[in-house]
Amino acid sequence: MPGARAVSEPTGGVLRVFSANGVKTVMGDLAPRFAEATGIRPAVQFGEAGEVRERIVAGEAFELAMLPAATLADLARLGWIDPGSIVAIARTEVGMAVRTGVARPDIGSADTFRNWLLGMRSIVITDPESGGVSGVHFAGVLQHLGIADKFAPGLRLTRGVLNATPVARGEADLAVQLAHEIHAVAGVDFVPMTPQFARTITFSAGLPAAASRAARELIGFLSGQEAAPIIAAAGMQPAAGR
Repeated sequence: MPGARAVSEPTGGVLRVFSANGVKTVMGDLAPRFAEATGIRPAVQFGEAGEVRERIVAGEAFELAMLPAATLADLARLGWIDPGSIVAIARTEVGMAVRTGVARPDIGSADTFRNWLLGMRSIVITDPESGGVSGVHFAGVLQHLGIADKFAPGLRLTRGVLNATPVARGEADLAVQLAHEIHAVAGVDFVPMTPQFARTITFSAGLPAAASRAARELIGFLSGQEAAPIIAAAGMQPAAGR
């Protein structure tokens, strides 16, 4: 198994964690709480999901990964994650942001959604090449609607930022990202994806085959009762074990 390493405790009381940007706010709050309770500091390194996956497959050492469930399942199939260690932590949905006060038509069908999108001059999305789940999903939506080529010049591709910020400033017409990331930006209104393209994303935590005791303690903390209200306060739905 490629991810198998000798079990060892964190060096200097530091636990190396790889995390997707989609749960940056959650991990940014939970990690110091865990450190305060245990004396073990999670050193969290963030990136888009595809970038984190590449680092793991390249053999970089880590002790816990927090990624979209589908990405962790893929890493488990490849032998980098112990499939029995994977625990669902939080859920959210892919959504959109428009500037507060902008009129929004009914986009309940694929046709009306397509027509609405065609009125947008600039759309901010997470670069699909990074493996960021919202960007990958929306790129697929544009392909399904047959308008991907039309929008290619008007897409603003990002990594590791809140996509709704340029919309709030009036610098872009629309942003696509995870719901809790959109709600974190003042001056925008949240718009759900049209039902045909709605997608819920579950973020899960997983461990390599030879995980340390501290890493197992951290995954228990992330999926425990203390973490649930913090996850909810960040605008996500606690999903531990479900």
